[in-house]
Amino acid sequence: MHLHRMVIDWSGGSIVGRSVTVLHFDGSSLPAPPVATVKAAFTAAAAIIPGNVTLTFPNSGDTIEDTTGALTGVWSGSGGGTVAGSAPAAQAAGVGACTTWSTGGIVNGRKLRGRTFFVPLAAGGYDSDGTFLTSTYGVLTTLANAIMASGGLAVWHRPTIPGGADGTSYGVLSNRVRDKVAFLSSRRD
Repeated sequence: MHLHRMVIDWSGGSIVGRSVTVLHFDGSSLPAPPVATVKAAFTAAAAIIPGNVTLTFPNSGDTIEDTTGALTGVWSGSGGGTVAGSAPAAQAAGVGACTTWSTGGIVNGRKLRGRTFFVPLAAGGYDSDGTFLTSTYGVLTTLANAIMASGGLAVWHRPTIPGGADGTSYGVLSNRVRDKVAFLSSRRD
């Protein structure tokens, strides 16, 4: 199957280096990802994104073959542009929320799931016990549901070895936003 890769760039605020949200969509049934719909979902969630953070949505991107990850073409669409956060600029660096995408696929004896991090979020969206305020959690759940409902969202399992051809992808059937702060780390931390 072919997958359209949509890369959303996050910039500003406490973000250092490149920070992206990568979503994959079924390229066999869609001429391009639903960029305008995904952008509208993030626009509706701008109240939990710090005001000094901007998200940039593309009008084009790569199309890959899911078994190898090889580039097979490019997609071109419309509806891209930017979304600026509208919450106060205060934020905790490197922390935010995580959505788990569930599929019906089984890979190597395990259910195939994917994750998307939404980082950073405005500091005012956290409760004193380290969870999200009810209102913030509601916005995050609505955001995840809107992305999933945009159509064709998929989770890609990369090939297990470089140059391998055992990658695969499955459509997203459900999602879950944990009411717990997620953090980003790297091998350099």
